[in-house]
Amino acid sequence: MSDDHTLANLQGIPDAAKALWDELIAAELRPVHELFKEVREYQDALAKRSEWTDDDVDPALARELAEASLRLLGTLSDDTPETTRRLIQAAVRYFVIEDDADGDLDSILGLDDDAEVVNAVLRHLGHDAWLVQLQ
Repeated sequence: MSDDHTLANLQGIPDAAKALWDELIAAELRPVHELFKEVREYQDALAKRSEWTDDDVDPALARELAEASLRLLGTLSDDTPETTRRLIQAAVRYFVIEDDADGDLDSILGLDDDAEVVNAVLRHLGHDAWLVQLQ
């Protein structure tokens, strides 16, 4: 089985997320510092949004997703294989894209698909201790 096939068919990616996942896996690799910045900015935006109303964002889940994303990014080094970099980048970018399979701000469940995607990558890479808890 090729690496591309494994990445595209990663176990645990929700069916509704697969089209975007495939795009993100195939995307050009980006500098890690840019991904860190995107996560922090999105975390701040979600925190501000949850201050306005707690009907559409689960602040605890948003915080856990940001922390898991930052941990994943922290594992990257110059020696990280490209397939691992692609998995981590795709998971992180899926989290920071607001309009994904279930829009992050559409309901209190909007981040659940993000958690499933991040958890699939965490499991695949053997970081089960960092799994994001879904209620």
